[in-house]
Formats: sequence, structure tokens, C-alpha cells
Amino acid sequence: MGIAGSKTLSTTLHNCTLWKADRSPACRSVMMALDAMNLSLTEVDVDIDKDEHNLPEIVAMNPFRTLPILKDRELILRDSHAISTYLASRYDESDKILPQDPAGRSLVDQLLHYDSGILQPRYYVSVYPILYENCRYVMPQPIEDIEKSYQDLETMLTGHLWLSGSWLTLGDITVAATISTSNVLVPVDKQRFPLLSNWLYRMSEQAFFVTANKKGLSEFTNRIDTGKISGLNEFKKCPRSSLTRRSTGGTLSET
Repeated sequence: MGIAGSKTLSTTLHNCTLWKADRSPACRSVMMALDAMNLSLTEVDVDIDKDEHNLPEIVAMNPFRTLPILKDRELILRDSHAISTYLASRYDESDKILPQDPAGRSLVDQLLHYDSGILQPRYYVSVYPILYENCRYVMPQPIEDIEKSYQDLETMLTGHLWLSGSWLTLGDITVAATISTSNVLVPVDKQRFPLLSNWLYRMSEQAFFVTANKKGLSEFTNRIDTGKISGLNEFKKCPRSSLTRRSTGGTLSET
């Protein structure tokens, strides 16, 4: 069943704020981690299409002008992997999503490094020309590179239900955000990568995937398929809490 079946009460992190864009897989990886751990904080949507990531208050927190950004009191983090591991280390009471023993933790760290060093760069190379250079297709070399990643993950899943081993962890969540998005550009071939395909299906059935990944993934797919950008109505109701987002199934709540 995985950690999505947890029935623990949500913990609200009153001093924490997350700036994010649902279309971004990096942001969705943090949102899924929050939902998997039943943590709630203030979420502020940033409209990248309207250049809001270049606003002075955003640049002051993150000179790289990227999302997500987490602020916990005076601490500011601007990398999705660092944000998720920080939240799990500081606020998650279980040791399932991020094991405390060195061996288990190293397996998760290994996946996080693979995502940041291999999966995300290959995804960005494939999507950048489509989003910003008026290209309508993924070029042959990025397709080949992404499929190499699929083969890597297929190998990692041999003999395991989850990438981390016996149970679902932060490593699976982080990789799922990138792979579910890459799948829009370069579909995972069920015949060539059956283990990866089955893993992605099991991830899609997790409650946190529905509440934190599905909406943004749909927005991304729409942008790739039609070139349409977000409308004003989508951002006028923020900030909102993670708890409110989960209670509405990941959709925006009415004000």
C-alpha cells in the first residue's frame, strides 16, 4: 500500500512557507513529500509565465530565480531535494519516508542524487526548446538520453517493488515527479520497460500523487500539447495551505 495509507493527523508548520509553481516537477516533488508526511504549510503560487519568479522579493530569497523556495523562520532553502530532506528530517516522526539508519538513508540519497544529476538535467534539455524556443518536438538525442534513464530505473527495480527497496520512500517520490513529467514528452514503453511502467502506475495510485502531482502534471501536459499558458484566475486565490489543497483533491479552493 505504501505510505499514502497513513491515517495520522496533519501537522501544520506555522513558520513555513513554500513558493512554487504546480507545473514544475521539482515543486511537485516537495508537494508530494508534504502530503505523504501529512505536513501542511503556507503555499504561494508563483506565475512563471508572468515573470513573477523575477520579482525582487523572490530574487532576494533565491538569486537563481528558480522554484521551489522554502522559508522556515530565517532558514531559506532553494533546492527541491534539500527542501524535502529537511522537512522529513525535522518534522516527520516516522523513519519510513527518510530512513534514519545510515544504510537506508544512503539508498534514498543515492536516488536523490540520481534525480538531480541525471534525470532532471535530461528532462530540462528535452523540454526547454519546447517551452522557450517554439520547438514542437523532442529532439532525437534527448529522447535517447531519457530512454537510457528509463533503462537505468528498469534495472534498479529488478527484484523490488520500489526504487528504494522494500517500501516507498522519498527517493520514489522525487523520481516520480520527474519521470511522470518526462513521460509526457517521451512515453514510457510498457513493452521495453514493464517494471518502470508498473512502478509509475503504483505511484499514480498513491493519495499524495493525486493531491500534489496530478493537477500540475495536467497543466504541464496542456502547455506542451497546446502551448496555452495559465490564466489569471489560477493565481488569485493564493496563498493557501497544503491542508486546504489536499482537502480539495489538489484543486484550488473557492474564496
